[in-house]
Amino acid sequence: MIIRHERVCAAMLAAALACAATSLSFHWWPDHSNDVEILWHAGRMLRQGMDPYPLAPQFSRWPLYYPLPAVLLALPLTLLSFHGASVVWVGFIAGAFAWALSTRGRWALLALLSGASVHALANGQSTPLLVAAAILPGWGGLFTIKPNTGLAMFAAYPTKSAVIGSLVILIVSVAVLPAWPVEWLQTIGHAPHIVAPISRPFGWLLLLAGIRWRDPRARLLLALAVIPQNLLPHETVALALVPRNVLEMGIYVVGSWIALLAVSTHASGMAPADLHLLVEAVWPYMLTCIYLPMLWLVLRSPRS
Repeated sequence: MIIRHERVCAAMLAAALACAATSLSFHWWPDHSNDVEILWHAGRMLRQGMDPYPLAPQFSRWPLYYPLPAVLLALPLTLLSFHGASVVWVGFIAGAFAWALSTRGRWALLALLSGASVHALANGQSTPLLVAAAILPGWGGLFTIKPNTGLAMFAAYPTKSAVIGSLVILIVSVAVLPAWPVEWLQTIGHAPHIVAPISRPFGWLLLLAGIRWRDPRARLLLALAVIPQNLLPHETVALALVPRNVLEMGIYVVGSWIALLAVSTHASGMAPADLHLLVEAVWPYMLTCIYLPMLWLVLRSPRS
């Protein structure tokens, strides 16, 4: 069990390293882009009273795939430059992720070294923040910033506070921009790279998690199997909740790095518009190196 001051140190160290890495990435690659960019631009447009969904092509090569609650969360970042906003956003997510993981024990902090976590933080993805929201009491309202992962987290770890917090955030977001749910669903519906794992070859194997449905980890895996997502390593940060000891976490960390290396290899020869082809190409690595090992860990556990 980690005592409080060690948890604080772990969170601060993770945040500091993430901030430093993000800052250096802009120094080495001035044109570096991440998901913070689209949220930052969308927030700036929202502050000016404009609907960012139809205007997304003006500031990003991607549509605005995020729901409005994510834009509202990032709204304070619009007071900073894009680079500053990226550093703060990634540092906050890394710190919250480390703080939450530390409640499980020192071994759980190994998840910070996984390829999935590195991929998420390098791209400004919010998935680690949703993992923190699943662990930390009262944070469940954050499930609304990424509903696919949020629904999977809620299926595994349902709480009354998550329901109340999510409803409040959704009501506020609709009051701010009434049309966003329809616009967002239309945007997601035209994204060929966002698919459910069970629609991929042998993805149906993940349904075996239903055998242990009383186990929250099995419900998490089952929900992730049927909910559409883009099937790149950052989406599997949620599976860091499956391991229960250092050996099992090691299996997750190694597997996620193999998958990330596969992504890097295939992505080098593809254009950004070919994201759906990248997802298709790396699926065998995602399945065999991450999803199936985590399924095995769940099925081998004593029946609850």
